[in-house]
Amino acid sequence: MSEMMKKAAEAAGLVVKNILFIGYTLQIGLGLIWMGANFLKVQEFLPVDTGLYTCFYHLPRGANAIVYLLQLGAALYAGYRLIFKLCSVRRAFCFWGSLALMTLPMAMQCHLALLPYSFVCSLELMKLSFVCGLAGKDGGHASPVKALAGILVCFGLQCLLWPKYSLPGAVLPLLLLLWKLPGLFRKKGQLLKGLLLAVCFLAVTAAGWGVERGREDLQGSSLGWSWPFVKRVCWPTLWADWGERPEEIGLENGSVIWQSAYYPYYMEQYFKPALEEAVTPEEARAIMKKMIDYAWRVHYPMVVRQMGWDVLGYGVTPLILPLQLAGEAYDSCSGRNYEVMRNETPALTKYYVRTACTWFGVSLVLTAAGAVFGVIGRSWKSRKGSVSAASRNIFRRMPWLFPALAVLFSLSMVILFFTMQGAGIMDYKYTVWVNQLWILGSIKIVCGEKKEGQVKEHEIKGIAGRIGI
Repeated sequence: MSEMMKKAAEAAGLVVKNILFIGYTLQIGLGLIWMGANFLKVQEFLPVDTGLYTCFYHLPRGANAIVYLLQLGAALYAGYRLIFKLCSVRRAFCFWGSLALMTLPMAMQCHLALLPYSFVCSLELMKLSFVCGLAGKDGGHASPVKALAGILVCFGLQCLLWPKYSLPGAVLPLLLLLWKLPGLFRKKGQLLKGLLLAVCFLAVTAAGWGVERGREDLQGSSLGWSWPFVKRVCWPTLWADWGERPEEIGLENGSVIWQSAYYPYYMEQYFKPALEEAVTPEEARAIMKKMIDYAWRVHYPMVVRQMGWDVLGYGVTPLILPLQLAGEAYDSCSGRNYEVMRNETPALTKYYVRTACTWFGVSLVLTAAGAVFGVIGRSWKSRKGSVSAASRNIFRRMPWLFPALAVLFSLSMVILFFTMQGAGIMDYKYTVWVNQLWILGSIKIVCGEKKEGQVKEHEIKGIAGRIGI
């Protein structure tokens, strides 16, 4: 009976694997068609104003195609390297999996836009490929110093390209350094290398965040850390709460409140300068605290619900995007992003985005089913060894556990960071790599764990039989 169950699970798993392969191949085809139709076009986004990526804005007109090639090449290589480290399969499967990651509509839009998010996403995937080395995916022989150095180089490039990412992007390197540095400090020849890695991490994080804070100081900002919470908690009900009593928050009349409540980005354009001009920084911070306390006390169910929509929007964009476009979710930048994306090819974009988003949800269900079938297929193997010994050495027996938990925690912090930047400004371009991680599960099921040349004898016979040999 157990043998029959095992064979049934393996057969069902093979069906799931084939369906996943066909579905993502369809997505790849649509994505490449959309890429070809929009390769020479320029998507009209507001440019970023900090970081080295601003150098691309000074290139001559028509050079955007060169930037697109660089971004697509970086995305293809980063995905290829990550899948190869994670699955150790044939190069053709790695290339296919990288295309599946690259042709997620949100990712493809970033790859064909003059914005730093494509490079930041690719560097994040590169960081994860080095994490695989720390997790023992290189056969357990990866040098922790080299892997950590690679992670820090990727993190440093992210900070140079987009300084705003320096704070949320620092979580994963910090956790991995705290995990590996004690072991390095205990080794004679590794002490200096460990200290150098720690110093480099602190320097990169401080420099990146210093550039971002310096930009705000140059703009005359004096509101401090409370300002993002005002945008997050107070903006949705700003006019309802303070439109009739602007004098209580230091403003002479309600016109500024009315303008600021119309559009979330107007908080920076109208409300912030008016508040800084009307009162001293100390008084402004007291007023902001009062506004936050009042909005949270009166509207906390709505605030929590809106924050939940933003968390889902950043974490599982393909599932939430159709709801956002239909007006069934909370305010976000998704509608504007979609309008820019469909500007040149509206019919193709509509079909591409709808198909990919629907398939994303289906693939999650299939991936979960494939994982269950895989567990069932392996569950009747003989179990040897002591359970108590396994529990005592869980991190040694599963060296990937801590890196996996570190990645989950870091992506949670990235989502939380951008969620707390303000209400109504959720932008899926910031967390494209988070959504790509969901696809990795499907790719792993399709590719499996076999290395090149490791094909079982009965599989060779089965393939030979199907082609009539």
